[in-house]
Amino acid sequence: MKLIATASQTVGPFFSIGLARLHQDSTKINSADAQMITGTVVDGDGQPIPDCVLEFWTSSSFARVPTSATGKYSVILEARTGMCEVLLFMRGLLKPAYTRVYLSEAFKAMDEVSQLVATDRVRTLIAQPGSAVKQFVWNVKMQGDNETVFFDY
Repeated sequence: MKLIATASQTVGPFFSIGLARLHQDSTKINSADAQMITGTVVDGDGQPIPDCVLEFWTSSSFARVPTSATGKYSVILEARTGMCEVLLFMRGLLKPAYTRVYLSEAFKAMDEVSQLVATDRVRTLIAQPGSAVKQFVWNVKMQGDNETVFFDY
């Protein structure tokens, strides 16, 4: 059995060094169901987080993507259900932060878990339509005012 470092065992520059080969290669995705989600991950002061890795899980696909030096990320997924489970790994976290992103209000309305979130906070889980078809923008704020909703697990 070969042991490899997981995102929970790495921090800082090791994300880009140790996990680069495990990041999504979007040039290999060719699906009619593919949708793009882009955004920025910021800290409580609104500063970009450059060493974050996001894992997106749907019923039909998985992708791992890093943030850039400006905290930006981009992922392409087959999100047939309109909802993605998301894990965020980064410096200062001993375990990943768990959240969800909904690609529309309609998909959110069908999900029982979203009904448990306070009405004024659920907007942090809904991606906004982007500038192209099947493109969405979802920004993540790790703490402070307008913090993204994170779930216990």
